Amino acid sequence: MRKYIVLIVFLSFCSQTSTEEISNVTSTETTASETQSEEIIENDDTTTTTIEVVQLDTFTNIDYLIDDEKSKVSYLAPKDFLNANLEIVRGSTRKIIGGFKLSLDSCDLADSCLLITDLLISVDLTTLNSGNSIRDNQIRNNWLESNLFPSATYKISELTLPNNDFDSKIDETIVGILTIRNIEVSVPFSVTAYMENDEIKIFGITEIDTTWFGFDAPTKFNAWEVLNPIGIEVDLVAKRK
Repeated sequence: MRKYIVLIVFLSFCSQTSTEEISNVTSTETTASETQSEEIIENDDTTTTTIEVVQLDTFTNIDYLIDDEKSKVSYLAPKDFLNANLEIVRGSTRKIIGGFKLSLDSCDLADSCLLITDLLISVDLTTLNSGNSIRDNQIRNNWLESNLFPSATYKISELTLPNNDFDSKIDETIVGILTIRNIEVSVPFSVTAYMENDEIKIFGITEIDTTWFGFDAPTKFNAWEVLNPIGIEVDLVAKRK
């Protein structure tokens, strides 16, 4: 039975973050002929996922869709209180739609190459939830103005990534076009992706600046301010269409 892997990213965005609480993805490799076991430690819920790295057969133009019930996109914002202490604010949503095509074959760049085409993913920014209704309403109505600009999209028309001997796991930095408030910015994203039980698991992190998208980070005079850059974390599952 064939196994497939995809590397995909997406950005949700809000008015806050920091790299201090961006989830780290740590892998430990043990060699065993053509199969390896690896562990990925997920900081968000402090769980450890053991994965099996295998070599895959070639495949072409396989369609994948994001499973929103198993996926989540979050922002992480450093909030400075009167220059005295720092709090990391996290807001998340599972309202994610989109998909892409994926191919894996031999190539000149490496042992094998992963080709991503027609990637387009959208997040509903109005559903970002930080556990504080006042903050979330301010994000929707004032800072990010997601009530006026409800969607953030991430797009890659075509991207080729070197792959190590048709491995089912890949660690790469990819670049796509992030659109927020009708402003397009080219944004790099560090991702780890692997195949497990015919599902594609994707973990990714990046940083953005609110001024890239036409507004300043939130602040309240003599009380607190949110500091740029804002961290973005994705935890996605893609299923074959």
